[in-house]
Amino acid sequence: MKKICLLGLGFFVSVLLALFMSVFLFKNFVHSANEDIVITEICPTGCADNGFQWIEIYNKGSKDVDLSGWKFWEATTNHTLATSSRSIQQTFVLASHSYAVIAQNDLNFFQVYPDFSALVLDSSWSVLNKSGEEIGLKISNGDNDFIEKFIYLGIQNNHSLERKDLEISSTELTNWQENPNDNSVGQKNYWSVANNDDENQNIDPVAEILTSKMEFEVDEEINFDGSQSVDSDGEIIKYEWFLNNNVLATSSIFFYSFQDIGQYNIKLQVTDDKGGIGNDSLDLEIVTKTTTSTTSTGTENNYLGIVINEFVSDPVLDNKEWVEIYNNSTTTVNLQDWELHEGDKTSTSTKKILSLDNILETNSFLVVTINSSKLNNDGDLIALYDNLGNLVDVVRYGNWIDTLDENIADNAPDTSDPNAVARIVDGQNTGNNKNDFAVTTQPTPGEPNVIKAVVTAPPNSGGGGNGSSQTSSKVYNPRDLVINEMVSDPSDGEEEFVELFNNTTETVDLTNWKLSDGSEADTVLDGEIDAKNFYVVEKPKGSLNNAGDLVLLTDPSDKEIDKIVYGTWDDGNIYDNAPMASDPYSLIRKVDGQDADNDYYDFVITDTITKNAKNIFSMSGEDKNINDNIILQTNVIINEVFPNPAGSDIDDEFIEIFNNGKETVDLKDWQLSDSTKKKYTIKQGILKSGDYIVFKRSMTDIALNNTGGDEVKLFSSNGSIVDLVSYPGGVLEKQSYVRQEDNIWVWTTKVTSGTKNILEGKSSSPIVVIDTDTEVAVNEWVTFDASDTVSPDGKKLSFNWDFADGTDDNGASVEHKFGQEGVYSVTLIVDDGTNKSEKQIVVTAKLSSDFVGGYNGISNVSVLNISEVLANPVGSDTTEFVELFNPSDEDLDISGLKLDDEEGGSKAYTFPDKTIIKTKEYKVFGRQDTKLAFNNTSDSVRILYPDGTILTEIRFDDVVEGASYVRNSEGIWVWTSSPTPGEENFINENTKVKGIKIIKSKSNSIKPVINTTLEKVRDEDLGDLVSVTGTVAVEPGVLGTQFFYIINQNAGVQVYMYSKDFPKLQIGDEIEITGEITETSGETRIKLKEKKDIKILGHVDLPQGKFLELENIGEAYEGSLLVASGEITEIKSSYMYIDDGTEEIKVYFKAGAGIRKDVFQEGDLVRVTGLLHQTKTEYQLLPRMPNDIMKTGVTEDFITKQEQAKEQDSADMVEKYLVATAG
Repeated sequence: MKKICLLGLGFFVSVLLALFMSVFLFKNFVHSANEDIVITEICPTGCADNGFQWIEIYNKGSKDVDLSGWKFWEATTNHTLATSSRSIQQTFVLASHSYAVIAQNDLNFFQVYPDFSALVLDSSWSVLNKSGEEIGLKISNGDNDFIEKFIYLGIQNNHSLERKDLEISSTELTNWQENPNDNSVGQKNYWSVANNDDENQNIDPVAEILTSKMEFEVDEEINFDGSQSVDSDGEIIKYEWFLNNNVLATSSIFFYSFQDIGQYNIKLQVTDDKGGIGNDSLDLEIVTKTTTSTTSTGTENNYLGIVINEFVSDPVLDNKEWVEIYNNSTTTVNLQDWELHEGDKTSTSTKKILSLDNILETNSFLVVTINSSKLNNDGDLIALYDNLGNLVDVVRYGNWIDTLDENIADNAPDTSDPNAVARIVDGQNTGNNKNDFAVTTQPTPGEPNVIKAVVTAPPNSGGGGNGSSQTSSKVYNPRDLVINEMVSDPSDGEEEFVELFNNTTETVDLTNWKLSDGSEADTVLDGEIDAKNFYVVEKPKGSLNNAGDLVLLTDPSDKEIDKIVYGTWDDGNIYDNAPMASDPYSLIRKVDGQDADNDYYDFVITDTITKNAKNIFSMSGEDKNINDNIILQTNVIINEVFPNPAGSDIDDEFIEIFNNGKETVDLKDWQLSDSTKKKYTIKQGILKSGDYIVFKRSMTDIALNNTGGDEVKLFSSNGSIVDLVSYPGGVLEKQSYVRQEDNIWVWTTKVTSGTKNILEGKSSSPIVVIDTDTEVAVNEWVTFDASDTVSPDGKKLSFNWDFADGTDDNGASVEHKFGQEGVYSVTLIVDDGTNKSEKQIVVTAKLSSDFVGGYNGISNVSVLNISEVLANPVGSDTTEFVELFNPSDEDLDISGLKLDDEEGGSKAYTFPDKTIIKTKEYKVFGRQDTKLAFNNTSDSVRILYPDGTILTEIRFDDVVEGASYVRNSEGIWVWTSSPTPGEENFINENTKVKGIKIIKSKSNSIKPVINTTLEKVRDEDLGDLVSVTGTVAVEPGVLGTQFFYIINQNAGVQVYMYSKDFPKLQIGDEIEITGEITETSGETRIKLKEKKDIKILGHVDLPQGKFLELENIGEAYEGSLLVASGEITEIKSSYMYIDDGTEEIKVYFKAGAGIRKDVFQEGDLVRVTGLLHQTKTEYQLLPRMPNDIMKTGVTEDFITKQEQAKEQDSADMVEKYLVATAG
């Protein structure tokens, strides 16, 4: 019995001990986490007025910390903390690696920093002394509850005081330094030791809110667009919209309406993939909803299909004006009490002409005669209203403008006796009067329109004659005529040809029409092409390139009517090109005349050539698998794609297939895929005529992208593509992408899984993409290219450019030159007829001489002094700095000058635009900005002109740790133990070094050319003019139109010319180049000015690449031709990754290299030859031609996985079959 009691007592003691130890361990764990909270920045008196002061704290640990009950210690007092009502984060929890601010007065803090997004805690204290005092952080009120307690340094320049190293104690005074400019609240400190690591330093994203205006009515739907927010070194992964600190939406674009009038502040916070945060805010005015009069031109049209179809505003003598109305709908309409109106330039309303009292049957006409003259001959507005005062149709013609529409560019034409203005196609209403109407010499009141163009004789040129030549003024539009079939690589004995198809209902005179290729060789056409018929152009001028080219059709006014780009021809987006048809195939439209304005989708390759006849798609025998770009024409189509449902995407994402034909189709062994290599094979599926089948993500494992766009492909059982659809940009939640009856894809808010598509909701704005140079020369033509801009709704786009120099232009791709130096904010507005998108880019125009050297600044920079250098601080060298002093009585603009260390050291730092040193100011440039790393033994500091000429220089030796190098009152340079960044030097001499020579430049003339080698070219400074010899490794135009590479056995470099005026070069040419050393995205390049900067010395054997393990890739091999072998671990549309066991690298497929990715797959072993190219974030290999990638085998792991997949397929039971019909 005693033994049992003793055993029980022992067990009890063990339990107590375990409990005690667990509490002890938990307490120590919590205390450890608490110690990760550190004070990082202090803004006392001087930095901020009393009431506006703050301190910044940071959680440096990996665990979130709850600050409930914590105190701020100041003036021997515990100050309580409370979450600010204005803080976006309404919590006491400070997340790992996050900042928070303790504010003296939180409301005052938000007056100064209204967009601050981190946690803000409100407190209260009397004052933080400028000269320093004791402060601390405590977890409670106890005397032993301090996390940190120290006396901070005083500040001198009224800037914040920053902690440099978070791992060094706050009591170490040398660990604190005043910000040289202002403060860095909520961000990494300027003097942070981590700031010097450029590769790891994240650049915060920039948030941008776009709306159509700043004032809206109650209940008016507002499109809030944040899609123009950017992250320069990564991607934005999170969007949060706030109203009164409440989250409104989490997508890049959303719609919202306000119920009450007033002023509202909308905030957008974006987060990038490295945790960086950007903010933007917008103030909106919501006003009372206005009541629209019965004559408003903006009310809803409930009678789609009822249109003003034809009119005469200038009748022949003794006749009357008339307007024809046409019912293009499927129902009869009662026009009783409907009204016809004319325009009123003085008002937003219109003036009634007459009332109607008629029944208008479907597909019938009504001619309304106007008894007195109402319509202006040179321009007016004609409006039709229903019996409720709703606007049904409106036509503006001639020179008419009003307060609602001041743009006459989209007006219908005017005309005179005896002509009429009529819709080109009865009932067709695109919303653009210019495109819908034409002048006809054959009025047809009450009958279908017949467009007969006005024919005029040209002016008599003198010398008699009847002047019989006539020119048609007929207006043609894109898709009226299309390029329908072409053979660019004919069989032996055959010729190239291009076939046209007439989509219109009338015969078209082809006199003075032109067909052009990519070399701008023009073939002038003649003859006629009948309605819905063909016309063949035999042996067009020039020569269509077999690998790829551009074919352009223009009307007599040089207006583009159709264009096809095929093969490898680079028009800025090679991925929407039609495939290349080699001998003996032709390239045809899938459906005669059908043009979705996407060559990749519209065209297929066929082995049945049908010149001057209906296209036939066929591919027999072994040719069926010629390539994956062949699209099989069937009646089975992708009908709806739902990428971003509310809630879980896994459960509700789907792809819908529809049988549009009359026959039942067996889908067994057909496949679905997205933009990745992943494919889902349909095991069974009988799809009857008119039926739908829905494939959910839970079945297919196909995850459609919500950002960045995606594509869906449907393959037949023989591997041919049956249908494909791609959608661009970000996807709004709960919007489905659907096919319309005209095969145009649009977004809709009505999701119709398994049923007929229904269009609802507001259409999406165009997604704008601009490609241009942002640094250009004055008076040189620059191309501004927005041709990759897309309309998510498939609408026709118009482009208007404002160049901020008093000029503008229209078109997707335009050329412009700036007449003066300056920085120009170029604005592009893209309009799809419903929505507008705007994008702005900043372009700097400089003198041509600035591109090779010389200084054109207006300030007298010769007076600039180097006043202090800290080359070897105590501890981390990342706090090194150079201080410059302006002794003059005028502010100095030093933009474009350079700061450098000794020759051959770090790369020079160029002072950015608008770098001003005020009169008598000491301005600090830290290593965090300049990236200059000084030697701890001896080095130089140099200020250089843009061309590298020395403006001033000092040299120092015998560097003293912790001391800065300053010039005393006698002009002698000495070491002082008291660094004074940003203020007048304080001399506390350690070592006097007399006789230091200060070097001044006597001239800013162009620097002489330095003869160097490829191995040593990176030892020279940016801006230096160099001459170097190398072998051409790739011709211009393959990897880019403005650059190529030269190499030798050990090194290489990129060669760039803005004008692209290269001589004819071939791989193996040995050349000598002379140009300026520049840098782009971290990669060194030599920039040439003109063709004569290249001298061809001869030709040598084709250069061979240098074999290298990927772990050794770095700056030393930049620009070199390398060889790497490894396994393909990932493959995408434009690149793949290979891994050689030591490291992996991206292999990028440039369009001009002609790389076919479809012959490779993940798991392949390959040998890649390519040029090493550096981007902002990584190194890439750029193969130059298909033979640069050689397949050497397949990994054993990949073969094993294939076998396992086959075994799994064999073991699978019959797959659950999900067919959704009628919901």
